[in-house]
Amino acid sequence: MMVFSQSNDKISEILESSEISYGQACYISACAQNLIDDDSSYEDAIRVLFDKGQIPAIVGENEPIALANLTYIYAKLWNVKGGLLFRITKGSPRYSFKQFKSDSLIDERYDPTTVVSGWEALNLYTEGSYYYENQSIDAIE
Repeated sequence: MMVFSQSNDKISEILESSEISYGQACYISACAQNLIDDDSSYEDAIRVLFDKGQIPAIVGENEPIALANLTYIYAKLWNVKGGLLFRITKGSPRYSFKQFKSDSLIDERYDPTTVVSGWEALNLYTEGSYYYENQSIDAIE
């Protein structure tokens, strides 16, 4: 499911953000999973992902999110299988980042602490959605 069918105002706000926040990242994931309505707040998105065990703690909705944590949230969204260390660590942020990089979804110039723009986070969502959802389809066939 594409997140772009959600609130135009929120998506525009995310696209214009120079740094993606935890609240915005959680909103993308929670909307894609149909866990919240499009008019829900970023705080609602954080709470629902925490309650579902997809993030380890309640965080400030405006706090910038590093790529390692963004990929962790996205990996939970798509149920990424990953390599051995990814599976052993249950997709920890460090190994989620490494998995996304290994799958060529993250540019080599980025490190786990990089905070990307909202546009880059939505682009990663789109590319990851296509990549991992097609991987699941290929496994079924």
